[in-house]
Amino acid sequence: MKSSLIISDLSYLQPINEHSVVVGSGKVYANTDTLADTSYEYALGGAGAVAIGDSTYTNTKTKAQVKKVGYLSSSTADATAKAYASSDYQTASSFSNDSSISLFISND
Repeated sequence: MKSSLIISDLSYLQPINEHSVVVGSGKVYANTDTLADTSYEYALGGAGAVAIGDSTYTNTKTKAQVKKVGYLSSSTADATAKAYASSDYQTASSFSNDSSISLFISND
């Protein structure tokens, strides 16, 4: 059995753009998480960043690549995440980086 969620009315939402004023709680929080995993025929990179405060910044980057040349197979994955938050006199920042490299020689 397959189920799905359909949201048909979003008219109550208010748009927030770079000129909107967002009032925070005065508390700050910053957290990052990264994952890089490789195997014979796949490469996976994932990154997440969360920042809570009056002024926040987040940035994530991922790169995954699989190459096969003849009997040689290589997989690389990289993930980077940055988060920064400030509010009043408090600041919080977090940085995560993860990399994985696999190299295989096949007899096929």
